[in-house]
Amino acid sequence: MPSEGPVILTGAASGIGRATAQALAAKAHALALVDINPEMLNQVAEICQKSSARTRGFTCDVTDAAAVTQTWQQIRSEFGRAATLINCAGIGRFAPFLEIEPAEWLRMFSVNVMGAVLFTRAVLPDMLAAGKGLIINVSSRMALDPHPTTTAYAASKAAIHAFSKALAMEVKVHGVKVTFLAPGGTKNQYRHAKARRLSRTKRNCGCDRLHHGEQRKESVGARSCGPAARV
Repeated sequence: MPSEGPVILTGAASGIGRATAQALAAKAHALALVDINPEMLNQVAEICQKSSARTRGFTCDVTDAAAVTQTWQQIRSEFGRAATLINCAGIGRFAPFLEIEPAEWLRMFSVNVMGAVLFTRAVLPDMLAAGKGLIINVSSRMALDPHPTTTAYAASKAAIHAFSKALAMEVKVHGVKVTFLAPGGTKNQYRHAKARRLSRTKRNCGCDRLHHGEQRKESVGARSCGPAARV
């Protein structure tokens, strides 16, 4: 991961995003932390500021194009051009296919996919102009190995895979790298609902191997999956 320039991290207030923020702060990276939840975002920002003085939280709904543009302008004004963008914002709803309403599908794709698309569109022009930059999109193992009750979530994460691979091929000639991570089960606010649904279907999705978010701290920059990681 580039040492110069700030790291923009979406979904920074909880789960993998929170653990990643703390890990990056421990390495003294300048951090622009983005999340829709201001209270939880302020908490993680205060923790990170103990290790990295150049840390600030920005409240933003990543599905709102105008809000993303405004937030990026604020980040750029304070930190300068971004060196790294980590799209980690995501939500999940785990239930049998017919129980997931179309509106829930749209909401998941709005956050999990369009959130990454909108922040990438905001930040990428500066990276192309500089001839360098790194974009990391956080996907899920469910995109590669889906299970019952994960139709909407797995589909949205599979879209992140395709987006990352295609964009990586498009921008590599300009010196910008794009990759994705596909972590397995993580103990977060969605874990219990998913585990209950899977137990009802008597199928094992590896819930016995769940890890605390803190155990994922070293995942960013250390483990990535798929052809995009090699671009």
